[in-house]
Amino acid sequence: MSLFKGLYQTDWGSMMAASVLSVLPIVCIFVFLQRYLVEGMMAGAVKG
Repeated sequence: MSLFKGLYQTDWGSMMAASVLSVLPIVCIFVFLQRYLVEGMMAGAVKG
């Protein structure tokens, strides 16, 4: 992403597109695996 920042100008459109493309896979994985993440946190929080 540092390639989109120049000395006198910044290509904000390309920088935002690159940031969305880098975050999108992580968000998709979280959405699909959220159930298991919450179940694991709840299982670890049970006292007994």
